[in-house]
Amino acid sequence: MAKTNKMGDFAKTISKESVLKSPVQENIKGVVKPVEKTFLLSLQEHKLTALKQKALDQKTTVRSLINSAIDEKFFK
Repeated sequence: MAKTNKMGDFAKTISKESVLKSPVQENIKGVVKPVEKTFLLSLQEHKLTALKQKALDQKTTVRSLINSAIDEKFFK
């Protein structure tokens, strides 16, 4: 009996996906998430440590802190 090839399954998955992407992606579980683009951000070590501590204090993530600061500064 032949084993299923993971690359073959991957190729099938790619062919099923649509090429066009919208600003919103839908997860398999029905959760709608915005499309995100990853980029490198260089911060001074003490600033990063302070951001991490603030995120812990607010029970959130550094990513959400940065995104909320960007929204507040540039989009309001």
